[in-house]
Amino acid sequence: MKNLLFILLGTVLFFPQNNRFIYEMKYKKDSTSKQITRENYYLDVTKEDIAYYNRLNYINDSIFSVTGQYIPGRLTSFLVKKNNSDVYQNYEYIGDVNFYKIPEEARQQWNITDSIKVSNNFRLQKATAQFGGRNWIAWFTKDIPMPYGPYKFSGLPGLIMELYDTKKNYYFNVIKSEKIPDDYKRNSLNNYIPRAIPVTQKELSKLRLDLYSNPFKYAFNGALTIPEGKKLLLDDGTVLSKEELKPSEARERKKIKSFNNPIELDKAVKYP
Repeated sequence: MKNLLFILLGTVLFFPQNNRFIYEMKYKKDSTSKQITRENYYLDVTKEDIAYYNRLNYINDSIFSVTGQYIPGRLTSFLVKKNNSDVYQNYEYIGDVNFYKIPEEARQQWNITDSIKVSNNFRLQKATAQFGGRNWIAWFTKDIPMPYGPYKFSGLPGLIMELYDTKKNYYFNVIKSEKIPDDYKRNSLNNYIPRAIPVTQKELSKLRLDLYSNPFKYAFNGALTIPEGKKLLLDDGTVLSKEELKPSEARERKKIKSFNNPIELDKAVKYP
């Protein structure tokens, strides 16, 4: 957290510069399980927009900048919002071959309290809100005057440094910050954005249900070609040949159904 001080001074004096805040996210994919998943997400705050995306995209961009090639790997959803707009563009990846795009004006009605604590030399203030079917507690700092936070959380008079729901299913915490190089490009995100298919939330839920019914439809209907002798790498690391897909459908349905605890709980799909 020491480098946060450097970025803080730069932010106060030169607010337009490009900043990146790295959040550790701990969460339960399955609300009935005690297993905790840990991932790092990046919040880029630039002169043009803000973007929130998984570290895997950053790694892919780093490899691409050196080799000029992408390494196939797990795809994840991400968010982008232009600075002159209140609308988030949600680029959702649900497990098939496509990204889907949903515009949404996500706002929280924050209740800022008088509770104060000091963490890593930052003065944090407590705020609460209801969002996505959960009750949230945020600790923000006016020392970094940016009204942003992880995921779609924004609107406080300072950066959200710590965020969690009252049942502790999701916990976010800033673990690092850095200045974004002027020549940095989000190549991986920019690659997916023009190909994203516009849908509504209702249509996206139906697509999830369709995928549950036929988990590997994209391989059987020709949307994804598996060359002879090659295998399919699933998100969980499982590797399957085309002949192994059909027998693996029940296991895949169980995996899809176990992710019953999204950040926005009110958007959880009710699988059969």
